[in-house]
This record gives sequence, C-alpha cells and structure tokens, in this order.
Amino acid sequence: MRIILLIFLTSAILSCGKRVNEDQLRSEVTAIPMLYTVEAEVQVMVEGHGSNGASEWKALFGKRDIIIPVKANVKVGIDLSKLTDIDIQGDKVYITLPDPVIQLESTQVLWDEVVSDVSGMRDRFSGNEKEFLTKKGKEKIMAQLPDMDLVQPAQEHAEQVIGNLVAALGYKAVFRARPVYEEFDFVRLINDVEGMP
Repeated sequence: MRIILLIFLTSAILSCGKRVNEDQLRSEVTAIPMLYTVEAEVQVMVEGHGSNGASEWKALFGKRDIIIPVKANVKVGIDLSKLTDIDIQGDKVYITLPDPVIQLESTQVLWDEVVSDVSGMRDRFSGNEKEFLTKKGKEKIMAQLPDMDLVQPAQEHAEQVIGNLVAALGYKAVFRARPVYEEFDFVRLINDVEGMP
C-alpha cells in the first residue's frame, strides 16, 4: 500500500490562517473533486482447467491447464464535491466525510507470466476462454478489497489534508465518527472505471 502525498496551492493556503467567511470556507473545502490518499497494487492468480467441450475419451489423453496472473491498481479517496455535512459553529467546523470511493483501474493480464500446460490431444485455450478467466481475475481482486484495510487509512489521511486546509482558512476541523463498513458495503463503494471485460 502506498500513501499518496498531496500538496495543495490554493487561496486558502495563501491566506496563512486568516479566517475567511463561511461561504468561502465551503467553496474551498469542496473544490477538490476527488481526494485520493491511498494507492495499492493487487495481483491474483486465476486457474483454468478441464475441457472445452472435448469428448470423454479425448480428455483422457492429455492435460489442459492454465494459470493467468491478473493485476490491477486500486486507489481510495473521498469525493469532496459530495461533502454536504459541514456545520460551522464559531471557530470550529464539524464535518462528516462522504463515503470513500475505491477506484479499480489499469487491470491487466501479465501475459509473460502465464503458465499453460496443454498436452496430448487437448486443444489450446481459446481467446474467449482467456477473456473469461481474466474477468474471473478481476472479480477475485474485487472480492479481496474488503480485507485489505485500505478504507480506514484513506479516511485518516483525508482528514489530515482537510484539517490542514480548514486550519489555513482560520478554523479548526472536527470530524464526526466514521461509519464502519461491512463486506457487503464494498459493492457500492467500488468504482470500476474500466467495466468488466
């Protein structure tokens, strides 16, 4: 997992702590469309076996196996344009972060590392079969995301960045408790920008 370091040069930073009005505060905080703070690379192995419609007697004479490594890049962040719960009370700003976004991108098959064992009278794996296995690899990557501990660090680092930004605007950020996401929540949090193959 890699933490994405972010540097913002905005009018807020240039204000050096001088307090701005509430409208400007809201405008500055929500001006960042997507704040990515954590990035990870995920790789899985997908195995394919068996026949592609071969008769039983043909399947007895030879092996037909393949292992395909599939890799994807995962970025986790907060869409601050969806930040609507901002409650300003004096010099304090109470903030509830919107749900994080888990973006899956740059999915690729490591073709140089594919291991195929087809012998005897068996047919080689077709393009359609390889495409099907690649899709299974992407599904396998998605299934691993809930166990990778990416969301909480992303939220914590987002709070640090937003807290510094709010401080530069002359206020103190107070973040309300973050929800605990269950495995089934990840279905709506994952943004597969490429779509399934």
